[in-house]
Order: sequence, then C-alpha cells, then structure tokens
Amino acid sequence: MKVKELVSRINLPARASMGYLGASLVGKAIGLITTPFFTRLVSEEEYGRLILYMTVLGGVSVICSAVSSGSAVYAGFKKYGDTNGAYVRSVLTVSLVFSTSICLLLFAFLPFFDFPRRFYLPLLLQVLCDTAVGVSMARARYRYKYLEVMTVGILSSAIPAIFSIIILTKYGSAFGIRIYSLLLISMITATIQLIRLLRLPGRQNKALIKRTVRSSLPLLPHSLSVSLSGQADKMFITSAMGASALAKYSVVHSLGIALQFAVTSLGSALGPWIIRRLDAKEEERISEVIGTLFSLFCALSLGLCALAPEAMRLLAPSKYLEALPALIPIALSTPLSLISYALTVGLVHSGRGKYTATVSLTNLVLIVLFNYTLIPRFGYLGAGLALLLSQLLSLLLGLLFLKWTSIKNMFSLKESRGVFLLTALSSIGLFFLYYNTALRVAFLIIPVIMFLNAIFQSKRLIME
Repeated sequence: MKVKELVSRINLPARASMGYLGASLVGKAIGLITTPFFTRLVSEEEYGRLILYMTVLGGVSVICSAVSSGSAVYAGFKKYGDTNGAYVRSVLTVSLVFSTSICLLLFAFLPFFDFPRRFYLPLLLQVLCDTAVGVSMARARYRYKYLEVMTVGILSSAIPAIFSIIILTKYGSAFGIRIYSLLLISMITATIQLIRLLRLPGRQNKALIKRTVRSSLPLLPHSLSVSLSGQADKMFITSAMGASALAKYSVVHSLGIALQFAVTSLGSALGPWIIRRLDAKEEERISEVIGTLFSLFCALSLGLCALAPEAMRLLAPSKYLEALPALIPIALSTPLSLISYALTVGLVHSGRGKYTATVSLTNLVLIVLFNYTLIPRFGYLGAGLALLLSQLLSLLLGLLFLKWTSIKNMFSLKESRGVFLLTALSSIGLFFLYYNTALRVAFLIIPVIMFLNAIFQSKRLIME
C-alpha cells in the first residue's frame, strides 16, 4: 500500500517521463549490448556502410518529424481533440506526402556518398513506416499513454537487433540483413498503428490540411538543423576519411550521446507539461525544473567521460579507440540539447516560430561550417567540436530571443552556466587522465556529488 501511495503521489508527467526513460534505457541498452557483436561480426567497411544507412535514415526521420513533432501537433490536439479523426488524418496525410518528397529529393544526392542503390526502396519504405508510427506515438504521448509508447519503443529496438545477430552468427551475411529485419518489424508496427488511427471518427478536410502545413512550416528549419547536427559529422567523415573511419567514429558517437535517449524521453513528457505551465503563467516553475534536469545531465555526462575508455573497449576492438578524442565534446552537447528543446516548445507556443526558425538556420550554417573546417584539420576531435560549438552558439542565440518574449522567465542562465563551466573544465581534465584508470575512478566523486544534489532538488518537483 505504501508503494501504491507513493506512486499515486507522483504527478502524471513525471510518471510518463519515467516510463519513456525506462523504455529508452532498454532500447539504448540493447544498442550498446549488440554493438560489440556487429563490430566483430562484420568488417569495418561493412559496418561503416550500415552506419551510413542508419545515418541517412536518422537524418531523414528527424526532418520529417517537423510535421508530427510534439510542439507542432500538441496545439492541434488541444484545439480539435485527440480523438478527432479529421485532424489526425490531416496530420498523417501531410506527414506521408512530406516524407515521400524528402526521400525523392535525397536520392539525387546519395550517389555522392557511395550509397548502394538497392537500399533506396527499403529506405523510402522505412521512412514512411516511421512517419506513420510517429504520428500515432505523438497522439499517445499527448494523452500520456506512456505504456503504449514504451511497448512500441522496446519492441522496435529489440526484435530487429536480436534477429539480425542470430542470422549473422549462424549463417553469415552482409550488413543488409540488419536493414531488412528493421524494415520488417517497422512495417508490422506501422500497419497496426495505421488501422488504429483510421478508425477514429471524422473525415479529412482541406482546411485542416492547410492548418497542419502552416503549423509545421516554422519547425522545418529546426528539424533540418537537428538532422544535420546529429548526422552531418558522419557524412563529412565518410566523405573525407572513408567508411572505416565512420565505423570507428560511430561507436564513439553512440557512446557520447548515450544520455541523449534520456533527454528525448523527458522531452516527450515535458512538451505537454511546458505548454500547460505556460498557459497557467508558471514560467518560474519551468525554469526550476529545466535547471535541475540540466544539472543532472551535466553530472551524468561527466561520469560518462570518466569511464569512456573502458566502455569503448567493451563495445569494439582496440583499433576503434583512435576516435576516442571526439567523445568529450559530444557528451557535453547532451545537457545543452535539453535546454534547446524546452526553448523550442516555449517559443513556438508563444507564437514566435520565426525565432526558432532563425536559431535553427543559424545552427544549420554553423554545423556545416564547423564540420567543413574542423574535420580535415582535427579529424575525429574536429567532428565532436563542431557539434558542441554549433549547439552552444545557437543556444545562446535562442536564449537571447527568449528575453524578447513575454515568457522570458522560462529559463535562467545564471545558475546553469556555472554548472556547465564546471562540467566542461572537469571533462578536459579527464582527457589527460585517460591512461590513468585509478585517478579517473577517484574523479567520479565530482559527478556523484552533482548527481545527488540534483536528485535531492528534483524530489520536491515530482511529488504532488
């Protein structure tokens, strides 16, 4: 009874956050557990080509999410109702048409990256499946149906990876088996979700389609920016250093953004919560929650940097360690992405979509410029620095724009900048201790103290 009472006292957004976090944790764990198998069952060249496919898929999926992303559709669900089949069909139609257009446009550029033509059709089908599932999951997150989101997320991560490893171990095959196993599960999931969405009452109409397009357009620059921020470094490395280098960098990148799944999970629950708090004129409460979570992620990122060499040896053969210098700047970018997400939700909700577009376009230019100039000069480290610098500068611009709105108290930079400076300086110190395991383990006392302090502060924020 005490356990049930404790759970009932936790507010619904916090419970949803825990659910999304748990599902993402399982998905991330599956990815980390299966990575050592893939890095050893296939050659560096083949693994690099698999990563290139997943990079293109991830980038396209992020761009296409401009239509079905939470901040775009949550306001529509609030206005028209989440059971309104007419609005849901409009979002679904616009999303599928937009996704198809992006893929057809992309196919003209893929030959420059030595992308196999036989995977063009699987890529298109995969994107369309992910788009349909994305619309359904956006509706589920708005309704706080976190158990449904958890189930879909875990199954979509686990089944394709396990299926691929079994086939590779028993029969041996090219990396294509991973691609087709992922597509098979996605097609099954998308079919189930489409049936559920199309059963909702209401007919599609042109007015709602136009409304969906108008609400999504301001988020397109942001989606392009996020896509390039997450994938441009891999594209530039492939072009400048080859598929083998991409294989090594991808393992370091996956480890460096290991905490990004938590940011994404919390963002899924925080989006609707931030909108409701803004409607209630409770900007200070948002600032307190975001500040506490920022400190928490800074502590976790610092702990990750301390244990990175050992983690890399588990994930891949020792020759992959040459890409390790990129890890620290990649890990430091994770806490910044949390603030960027919150700012985007706030600016869009306040009707300042042009501000988010400006920030996103700025980040887009910076990420391309930094990757183009830093990767040829610094290699793997340059890719990590490009991600961190572009995100930091665009975030500062977003905070400046926030000061020009009526919700300027939504986030305070005063306390968080000190936490981030401490994290950055400590991580640089860890870089020079990579060959001294004892000192790095002793260094963990700093992130542990930061973590416990953030947990103590968060206790009173999640209880009703």
